Amino acid sequence: MARKATAQDVADLAGVSRSAVSLVLNGRAQGHIARHKQQAIIEAARRLNYTPNAVALSLRSRRTRTIGVLTWPGDGGFSVRMLHATLESATASGYLLIFMDTANDHDHQSRALATLHDHQVDALLVMAPDLISYSPVEVMATIPTILVNCVDPNAGLTSIVADERGAGRDAARLLLERGHSRVGVIAGPRDAMQSRLRLAGIEETAAAAQHVALSVETAANRDVTSGFSSARTLLSAAERPTALICTHERLAVGAVLAAGSLGIRIPADLSVVSLDDGEQLASQLVPRLTTIERPDRAMAEQAVTMTLQRFEEDNEESIKQLTFSCSPASRDSVARLRRSQPGPCGPAATR
Repeated sequence: MARKATAQDVADLAGVSRSAVSLVLNGRAQGHIARHKQQAIIEAARRLNYTPNAVALSLRSRRTRTIGVLTWPGDGGFSVRMLHATLESATASGYLLIFMDTANDHDHQSRALATLHDHQVDALLVMAPDLISYSPVEVMATIPTILVNCVDPNAGLTSIVADERGAGRDAARLLLERGHSRVGVIAGPRDAMQSRLRLAGIEETAAAAQHVALSVETAANRDVTSGFSSARTLLSAAERPTALICTHERLAVGAVLAAGSLGIRIPADLSVVSLDDGEQLASQLVPRLTTIERPDRAMAEQAVTMTLQRFEEDNEESIKQLTFSCSPASRDSVARLRRSQPGPCGPAATR
């Protein structure tokens, strides 16, 4: 049987002292260990598959070193990127995660919270697959709780979200900079906060520009079929758009299929941008779609970091509302507009 790695092994690999390893993996590095050394220690621990002795740590800190995570599947399933990043960050610091699927249901959530309370979790993370308004329950006043990808309407809890409005602005700006002035938008249902904010950002940018014709088609659902139907409507118009923005990637997949069914080539005849790639569908199409990437991993890592800092400082942290920027990922589906652009059934007049 292979020898289990020790804290000294981690220290040797990271090129630091044994005490530095202890501080980082016990969650007490802030203000004592430089950030780059903390990262080196965490990476060394991961490579050696090293975890501190949880029982000894719990006895010293009087904590269980467990964090409860409430989550549920959205239209595209669970937010795998966020959950995986949370697991990596917490495990590297010697914490155990207990994931509970609430099915986005009040009764399921109550049972999940009762289970986590019985396990005496040190903190809670609420991770929504899609941006929503989330009203905390009473128990969250007694357990440190951070909301990820959801916001407390009363701003009573710290929340970490993506700049969805900014993502919409970035998508529109990307197309306008490439000369597109007839832009179609396939938007998700208006009752979804994420869809509303993304569309608002697109509309803001279009309104600020001159001579931009924006055509919006609201999809019945956020699925491939709805994307196909909405795209067919937009692309069959007499003055069809030269570019499409899809607020969700399944809508984008449907739009690509619709374009193909009409003989419209991407990106030669039509540029397409997807406002997310959480399921990694958009980036695997042919051609690969340009997307606006959500900072899911960064948000999850920040949630764990803030949770551990609360333990380290051992006091009540002020409520914060953090917003992370999204970033464009340019691929193969956006082209600069040519002087003549094909219409739905043939060449259009020269612009």
